[in-house]
Amino acid sequence: MKLLLSFVILTSLLCFPLLAEEVMHSGSAKIYNGDKTHAKEQALKNALLQAVKQGVEKFLDTRTISLKYEVIKDQIYSVSLKYIRDYEILSEGLNLDGKFYEIQILAKVEEGKIQQKLKSLRILHERRGNKRLLVVYHSRTPDAVPRDNAAVEDALAAVQKTFAENSFRIFSEQTMKQVYNSLEQENLIGRPVDSLIAMALNHDADILVIMEMIAGRQDKPNGTFFKVKSTVHFSLYDTLTGQQIAETIVEGNEISVKKPNDNQWYSLLGKAGKQASLESVRQSTEHINHFFQNIGLMGQEYSVIFSGYSPQMESLIVNYLENTSDFRNLSELKNTFGFLEIELVSLKRKSTLRRKITSDLLELQIEVATKSVAGNQLIFINPNPMEKKTSTDKSSGVEETKAQVPPSQ
Repeated sequence: MKLLLSFVILTSLLCFPLLAEEVMHSGSAKIYNGDKTHAKEQALKNALLQAVKQGVEKFLDTRTISLKYEVIKDQIYSVSLKYIRDYEILSEGLNLDGKFYEIQILAKVEEGKIQQKLKSLRILHERRGNKRLLVVYHSRTPDAVPRDNAAVEDALAAVQKTFAENSFRIFSEQTMKQVYNSLEQENLIGRPVDSLIAMALNHDADILVIMEMIAGRQDKPNGTFFKVKSTVHFSLYDTLTGQQIAETIVEGNEISVKKPNDNQWYSLLGKAGKQASLESVRQSTEHINHFFQNIGLMGQEYSVIFSGYSPQMESLIVNYLENTSDFRNLSELKNTFGFLEIELVSLKRKSTLRRKITSDLLELQIEVATKSVAGNQLIFINPNPMEKKTSTDKSSGVEETKAQVPPSQ
């Protein structure tokens, strides 16, 4: 009975994405002037902050977090308690030398609240999102290096890290163990790629990367050196459509003056494999970006608000946005009297986009004032609003700048 239960649980884990669970987090704080109470409070805050940071990392890649760090810090990290449902202190006390107070907690993070906040800040997008990319090592030729080889393990780690640094969300070590356990249990016949795509879909991956490394050696090329060769093969697929995005084959080489023994040869193979893998990631990132740009899913999404304008002016603004090639995928989010919110995609940075819209509206003889807000949101205000315009946001910390309409010629 126990064996049957274990099988059912394992199967369900492999077929559906993992739900959020309580996870242990640790925090520490230095004790100043013997004040252990203050150190304990700070250590707890640090532990809770780590829990919230892990929650953010479930939705954003490392590059996006780095680029948007100030906004995320101000809007989420600085109020981390808002995103903690509950927590339990597992252990606490002084470290070995008595200079730090350490605490370990079991925390439940409100991931839904984090997700909604990231969406409201226009950092996490409903339609495009930060692509989830699943890298699976699968040997398709007899000469392929086994996955448990150290050279492959090092290359895989480098590949995962580099994809994460290039705006992709990758999967945890725990999930990857489940993926490989499932692969070992399956007998991939026919078209193995179909089974791999199905597995990627089960884990909500947007992109599947099938990786393979083939080793080779050539003794004394040109009669002088020994060369160790590693050929890395990537096959990229859009999991939603099953369409192949690209295929890359990159060769890495390492040279040795002396004939390497087995240990040295595998060490050189690892270096060559890592070199080829990083170049494969670079090429793959370009292919993926090009693929999704062609179907209109790349670029930054912005919420652009126009407040205090008459229906006639709003019509001019919409016509301008619709006929400007820099803006894509326009959709109306809200339209009430004196308030128009448009969602659009642009490859431009926020500051550049704000200047362009301001300048273009002035050329259309439409007066503009801008409001500084966090995230991927732009607000343009009519400095001479209609008498019946709706009330505007008067939240503190708002920076407003006016741009004057140039005199008519």
